Amino acid sequence: MDRDLAGLDHAANTLFEGMAATSGVKVEDCYLKKELEGMSIISPSGHSATIPAKGYFIDRKKFDEHYQSLAQNGGVTLLAGAAKKSIQQGNRRTVYLDKDEIEAKVVVDASGVSSGLARQAGLQPMRHPEDIAWAMEADVEHPGLGEEKFFQYWIGSMAPGWKATFSPAGGDRATLGVFVRGHGQNVQPFFRGFLKIFKAHKAGQYRDIEDLKILSIRRGGDPICVLPGEMTANSLLVTGGAVGQSGLAYSMRAGTICGSVAAQAVGQAVAATDFSRKGLLAYEKLWKREFYWQYRMGRASLETLAMMKDEEIDRLVRGLSGKTLISSGSFAKKAAYAGAVVSLYRPRTVLDLAANLMRG
Repeated sequence: MDRDLAGLDHAANTLFEGMAATSGVKVEDCYLKKELEGMSIISPSGHSATIPAKGYFIDRKKFDEHYQSLAQNGGVTLLAGAAKKSIQQGNRRTVYLDKDEIEAKVVVDASGVSSGLARQAGLQPMRHPEDIAWAMEADVEHPGLGEEKFFQYWIGSMAPGWKATFSPAGGDRATLGVFVRGHGQNVQPFFRGFLKIFKAHKAGQYRDIEDLKILSIRRGGDPICVLPGEMTANSLLVTGGAVGQSGLAYSMRAGTICGSVAAQAVGQAVAATDFSRKGLLAYEKLWKREFYWQYRMGRASLETLAMMKDEEIDRLVRGLSGKTLISSGSFAKKAAYAGAVVSLYRPRTVLDLAANLMRG
């Protein structure tokens, strides 16, 4: 490793057991900060519905260091720096970094939503890039704030198109954030608005919550709703945020699939055609088999949510309050159960969801 990678800044810090198990991610004590009992979905006026689901707040710096160490111990050389461009030359591809050039039979682009390598190769890695959710998240501190047991997922006009979040980190620490679609990259006004709502919501629970300290702020993009597009080109595979595979655990699983296909191609290649797009298409097929419909349903759900007014969201969440919402079982089972429960309080939701699912 030429330079220290500790300066890389990633916002995702919360995992839930169901997603981790599905993706084959084992949560390790070396980066675990706090266990959570589930999540609360909170409406604009403060109504809440609880989903019991074991979760984890992780120290993201230690999490990254853990996996960097595993990679290095496996013989991987880590080079810090952004890839400027890649050029295909015969059956190989050269990637140009700030000060380095890397020549390889297969290149994996996992450089996030701002990556240009896939587009340089003529790919359209995201089907709806205009729907990237732009985020602003802060590490905050207030006595006892981090001791809460539930992640909070706020929905409504305070964060149009997706969510605002509160994630307790243990002790006095927590994170607050907004993830907004359709309003450009500057989401600071939404963060300020949510901070005001959050303080008012917690005023009866915490003394002097107005004095909440903001310790640090992160900004970035999350491809929650874009739907993955083209993932392969000659000698090139695209994974993670660069191709719209959102979600920490799910993107890690996608990276595992991608890496396995790349390793198999290099290990078994007998001809240059093994590194062609056709030769690498197993990656797309395997990923779609595991995740395609989950991402389609996720987009349809967020598009349906974006169509709802705050008053409708309040009514829906108030109706769900006190109900037991399942968090286990197959994806199809959870989707069917959620649809049945939601239809009791807003029947049109199921029709809207079906229409958005068909649009893809």
